[in-house]
Amino acid sequence: MINGSITYLAIKYLRGRKARGISRSHYLSLAGISLGVMALICVSTVMNGFRHDIRNRIVGTFAEIRISNKAAAGMADYRELLSKLEHQGYLAAPVIRNELLLKRDSIVLPSQCFGIDLALQQKVSGTLRMPIASASESMQGIIAGRLSEEAFNEGGIVLGAGLATQLGAYLGDQIQVLSPMFSVPTAFGMLPKVRYMKVIAIFSAGMPEYDQNFSYIPLEHASFFASGDDVVDFVEIRTPSLEKSHHYLKQLRSLYPNYLIEDWSSFDSSLYAAIRFEKFIMFVIMLLMFIIASFNLTGNMLKAISQKKKELGLLKALGLSGTNLQSLFLIQSLVLCSIGIVLGLGMGSILMLIQKYSSVIKLGMGDSGSIVLPVKFMLMDYVLIIFVAYAVTVLSILLPMKRIGKINAVELIRQTA
Repeated sequence: MINGSITYLAIKYLRGRKARGISRSHYLSLAGISLGVMALICVSTVMNGFRHDIRNRIVGTFAEIRISNKAAAGMADYRELLSKLEHQGYLAAPVIRNELLLKRDSIVLPSQCFGIDLALQQKVSGTLRMPIASASESMQGIIAGRLSEEAFNEGGIVLGAGLATQLGAYLGDQIQVLSPMFSVPTAFGMLPKVRYMKVIAIFSAGMPEYDQNFSYIPLEHASFFASGDDVVDFVEIRTPSLEKSHHYLKQLRSLYPNYLIEDWSSFDSSLYAAIRFEKFIMFVIMLLMFIIASFNLTGNMLKAISQKKKELGLLKALGLSGTNLQSLFLIQSLVLCSIGIVLGLGMGSILMLIQKYSSVIKLGMGDSGSIVLPVKFMLMDYVLIIFVAYAVTVLSILLPMKRIGKINAVELIRQTA
């Protein structure tokens, strides 16, 4: 009976003199909670979108998982490993990575050059396939030329868009590929290893730094610049499901304990760590703004207690305990918080859905053009924001609830009399 009366009084105090809705004195508190929740969900959703977008770009270039020797030595048994991985349902491709120099006329540029088996590499990553671009994702794949195994294996080279621009190289041009190490003895002294290769295609990885540094050559030519033996640096793997890549990573580590096995998050670890840290920082900043907005709720409740001090004293004299009166204001705050959460999540979700399906906001990506501001909804963000909103609300009314406990009913009745 008492609990029902407390709830009734809480709703009545919240409405004030209104028959419906809430009192005008609570509008500012409600607006602060709503805007704070909306900011939190918008920031979380956008940062999720960035993380998802970066993951797709990295995986599209490097595949999902990489296997290499723990001793940083070459893998001579890679053919056997490829066969095992294929039987286990994975797509895999061997890679030799070299730091080489590309020369066209008087222009010389460094390049991280990957030696690949074209047919296998096209199965594990999208960089060397024809692009499939949607309204929300940047173009990734071959943007000029057409790849064929025959032309590629005869001495073709595929350049990143930024690298081709800096070299001034076009389809059909011959460029020199040189080793930076002088390791070939001749009558004229030590000279670098050199191959002449033909530009047969230009790709975009969707990441400006990759486009300006990466190039692909046949596995045989890459071996010439490396040790010259039939070894590769690592094997790239594509799993049956990108969303479960972490599960497959654990599975592969248990199956091949003698190898170093890494997932996509370690390929460009500084970039991935920066994205995660940025989401955390932005969430904390928005949370601080939400906490500041909650100060208005504290002040509003203190004002209400001061104005209704005599009423509260009378209620206490009629038998309500201090805990009952604290529950009265706690219910008011939680109801106000609940309305603010619903409004904030609703408005934030609508804004993000508009961005997702209408692509209103776009971001510049330098030479790679522009991309739509990415958006990705995650249930865990909604759960976390709801929890944080209620926690901050409860903490913000601790002071008003402490003030209620100090109300002396007898003294107030004497003053009234």
